Amino acid sequence: MRLSDDQLRQYDERGYVVLTGLFSDEEVTLLREEADLLQTEQRGHPEANTYEKNGRIRAAWAMEIDSPAYAAACRDPRVLEPVGQLLGGPEIYLLQSRLNYKVAFEGDVFQWHQDYASWEQDGVPDGDDHKVLTVLIMLDDTDEANGPLRFVPGSHKEGLIRPEYDEATTSYALHVVPDPAVSRLALANGVFANVGPAGTVAIFSGNLVHGSTANRSAHGRRNAYFAFNRLDNAPTITQSRRKTANAYIANYDPKPLAVLDEPVLPGLAAAGRSR
Repeated sequence: MRLSDDQLRQYDERGYVVLTGLFSDEEVTLLREEADLLQTEQRGHPEANTYEKNGRIRAAWAMEIDSPAYAAACRDPRVLEPVGQLLGGPEIYLLQSRLNYKVAFEGDVFQWHQDYASWEQDGVPDGDDHKVLTVLIMLDDTDEANGPLRFVPGSHKEGLIRPEYDEATTSYALHVVPDPAVSRLALANGVFANVGPAGTVAIFSGNLVHGSTANRSAHGRRNAYFAFNRLDNAPTITQSRRKTANAYIANYDPKPLAVLDEPVLPGLAAAGRSR
């Protein structure tokens, strides 16, 4: 699958592009089932999970190491071909992956931030829009009530905004965009809420300002994230400089990803139904 010229322009101008209906109901069901498993002690690397202050799951990092479905998703041509268009250059690898859980009634906020502010701490030299980016797969129907991811369109054009380190707001310390900068950018450009049906995909720049509200609805909201980086932009250090980093937060053994000839998820979903 390839992005159109208009979609490429949207990414450059807004800092993101949204693709609706990219994954089928059957594929999303499989990814949800794997998400349920990943949040338990049954996953092969339970230490890769992080938790809210109330003890509920917040994120599962590096889910592809324990899940064939997520390992296939990050190499799916519907994902990796558009990424290749946007990043260009030489080879591409998976810098980071995580599955964020917004548990019904209790899912906490994600403050306004730029992903590259953290990736810089991981040693990634350049946050350019065409060197490193994130692909988001929505696993649940998402509306304004259950804490959708929100983007500030065009904010990526600011480059890296010097962040503040917030260790108090949530259980997960984060490099956040200062409030005055968020207010200025939102006033100028508005805010886009990434709502829509499960199976929707959003691709966004590492410098795009984004965040989400708490989930106080009766419906959980899970998003899977794959961050892709150019091999010639790989970290120049071997361990993150973040104060609170785990061993799964960044890939320090980068290997180029080969796009699958065709999607594997449909077959995995069918095999799951036949069991």
